[in-house]
Amino acid sequence: MRGLIQILTLVAIFFSCNPSDKKAKNIDFDWPSSQQKGNDSDYEEFMERLRENEPYIGFFAAEKKYIGTTTPKYLEARKICFQGINGSKEEPFDFVDPFIELCKEEGLIKLNEEEAWESVLITLSYEMYPSMPIFNFITDQVIELRSLTFAEYPNKKLELDLFIPKRPIKKPMPVVVCIHGGGFVVNKRIWFEPFAKYLAANGMAAVTIDYRKLTAVELKDIVGDSKAAVRWIRANAENYNIDPDKIGAIGASAGAYLVALLGTTGEMPELEGTGGNPNFSSTIQAVFGIATPAFGPSTSPERIAGLGFTEEEFNLLSPYQNIDQSSAPLFLLHGTEDKIVPPESAQELYDKYKELGLHVQLEWVPNEGHGFYEGKDFAISRATEFFISRLAE
Repeated sequence: MRGLIQILTLVAIFFSCNPSDKKAKNIDFDWPSSQQKGNDSDYEEFMERLRENEPYIGFFAAEKKYIGTTTPKYLEARKICFQGINGSKEEPFDFVDPFIELCKEEGLIKLNEEEAWESVLITLSYEMYPSMPIFNFITDQVIELRSLTFAEYPNKKLELDLFIPKRPIKKPMPVVVCIHGGGFVVNKRIWFEPFAKYLAANGMAAVTIDYRKLTAVELKDIVGDSKAAVRWIRANAENYNIDPDKIGAIGASAGAYLVALLGTTGEMPELEGTGGNPNFSSTIQAVFGIATPAFGPSTSPERIAGLGFTEEEFNLLSPYQNIDQSSAPLFLLHGTEDKIVPPESAQELYDKYKELGLHVQLEWVPNEGHGFYEGKDFAISRATEFFISRLAE
């Protein structure tokens, strides 16, 4: 696996979600016992979920390997850390740093093992973090099919939620894959559920998907997860009255990177992964990217090297470098003041599409930064219009 520092550099450079750049919360590890008692049931439920995810996270194995003797003070600190992650309203890594510091102060972790221990705890915090929907959207016009397995790996099962319109725009229905952002380290499929429900309320089937995260896997593996979701849809299209030739994808930030790569790499064997349904295509017919990273010409050789990629690896994983005549129609929505994914990223994608005579639209959102799509339906309403025009014709 790529080193932790390189992985966090990748996230920081392209998606501004680097735990090492965050100020840790000043967590008091002498939390009152009465407060702990009130959270005991939640803590036990958290621990049960953690045991279920042990093959993927590997926390208990790492604890046995790196910590060994679990002192009362350690166990108390672990409990507070986990309760903080379980109830966190923001990125959960704020609770990890104080826990790691205590491990060092108590002499429970060796210097040469700190990075490996931190990597496990970061994976744990992101996987166990209780993600919330991007905004509230309520409708009675959608049939919800939950927790459908679309990919299985030796240590992890990935699931999706499928939203079927009660009044399809056509039969068989077009479908849109909704892929959440979060720097490849945080959030789950529920974050983009309002987008999927909005699409379904307007007559198209939609799915929200989970994918594996850094630091447990590498970027190429996450790309493979997104392609596995498309193949699952195509393999099961007849079961849900879905048109396998009308598949779109929408994503924001890290999710936008994934959908842009879906739209530009088609059936590229090097990126298909091993998530199942290998006899089905991962090509899609329309892409809507919100604050989309391009990995384009503005990415310097020094930055590529800093990510730990060779030039060949970077080009393989670049939406920009993979644009050709087979690339799916693309709509880009981008804030003019985005400091996380600079506007030139969208401009580079747009220009290359135009150069090749492909269908592309670029809409700037004036005076808005990176998160303009959160908390409201502005972006998904624009996307719905686009998908209807491309998939329902």
